[in-house]
Amino acid sequence: MIALRLGTRGSALARTQSGLVAAALTAVTGRQVELVVIRAEGDDVTIPLDAPPRPGAFVATLRDALEAAEVDLVVHSFKDLPSAPLAGLVVAAIPARADARDALCARDGLTLAGLPQGARIGTSSPRRAAGLRRVRPDLQIVPVRGNVDTRLRKVDDGQVDAVVLAAAGLQRLGRGDAITELLDPDVCVPAPAQGALAVECRVGTLEAALASLDDQSARLAVTAERAVLAGVEAACTTAVGAYAVWRGAAELELLAELTDHRGVGHARSRRRVRVTTSAEAEALGLAVARELLAG
Repeated sequence: MIALRLGTRGSALARTQSGLVAAALTAVTGRQVELVVIRAEGDDVTIPLDAPPRPGAFVATLRDALEAAEVDLVVHSFKDLPSAPLAGLVVAAIPARADARDALCARDGLTLAGLPQGARIGTSSPRRAAGLRRVRPDLQIVPVRGNVDTRLRKVDDGQVDAVVLAAAGLQRLGRGDAITELLDPDVCVPAPAQGALAVECRVGTLEAALASLDDQSARLAVTAERAVLAGVEAACTTAVGAYAVWRGAAELELLAELTDHRGVGHARSRRRVRVTTSAEAEALGLAVARELLAG
């Protein structure tokens, strides 16, 4: 039986995440899955992320390879996918979600409250920067690029006092020991779909096989969060967070925050409704988006 070709970025995190999906798919189908490393446009640090040549700098070349049938499926960090779907491709599986929170990795085991006045904190995320400044306006925000090890090394080398990274990535890499504080979503609202993986294939190919990897609770939560992105017409530089959490069996609570976008200086919305379908999840996200834009 011919092995399936899974397209992945070359970073340790991307290969680890893709390896998890490959192992799960092999367990379900009995087919071997080989990783095909593809360099993403966003991996080129000379390309500014606030003005990429096309949307989805970290996913575009993987999708090119998928469309060209050079690979059979690709795995993305879901938060990197543009909100608009791409014709001919489908997110056939969203596996069970990891921790969606942001993680502070600081020198000397410090927490956000414990960082000294004027501390330098590394992040290139407008969303994270906005959240941190609301809690600690004295902090100096330092742009950082590169993989997880590169960013953590900036703390070890004393270039910054701390960096903020996705908890899920650190935990998947076995680097949870670098976390000095998991940031409460009320302090720093996570990026929409943070901690979730998107397994994408061409329409009419592997949907049935991948369906067994799909986690419905994760899919509905992520659908609500990404509807916020679409509803506010977010760009890659928009400081927007959205975090959905289940309260009981069927009630989904969605917290979202928007900063300096479309005339809104800062807005936060929280709404909790019963959700059992993707349409209801999307409606929740769009309703919250309207509240954010209303200020």
